[in-house]
Amino acid sequence: MTEQTESAVDDLSVRLGRIEAALGDAAAARERTIDRLHEENQRLRIGERQLLLRPLVTDLHRLRDDLLRQAGDLPATLTPEQAAALLSSYAVSVEQTLQRCGVLVLTAEPGEAYDPYRHRAVGTVPAAGPEGDGLVAEVLGDGYRDAVADRVVAPAAVRVARWTPPAEPAEPLPDETRA
Repeated sequence: MTEQTESAVDDLSVRLGRIEAALGDAAAARERTIDRLHEENQRLRIGERQLLLRPLVTDLHRLRDDLLRQAGDLPATLTPEQAAALLSSYAVSVEQTLQRCGVLVLTAEPGEAYDPYRHRAVGTVPAAGPEGDGLVAEVLGDGYRDAVADRVVAPAAVRVARWTPPAEPAEPLPDETRA
């Protein structure tokens, strides 16, 4: 190799080293940017979640305070009817909280057709006749529907009526001894 070629190779080696260093610096800067963006994204998600949950937390806080206050103030002469009315008022409060979160109560009625998308069968009861087969016989609990997505998130718990026709009497066997 000539001196001029060696000088050119040395010059290219130096330049290549600088390029490698610059690429390494750029890669490190890119990784720092990715890490910073990830941390920022996590902070935003946490803040967004807290913002979304704040109304629910506020409602639950009030409900808990109301329950504790009522527990301390219950009269000794509370009748079952009064207790039922008090508990129903708390159920209404919870229903309103669910509504603010976009969830609606999904009720079922005895006599309506069983719908596996809206109802969860937890048992069956005998139907009085064939016309009652497949109808909701008893409602054990409400379901819930997401109003925004318009889909059932928890079906109503029901017992379904099932018709079983009575067994036909067996035909008597011919008496072989009379022949």
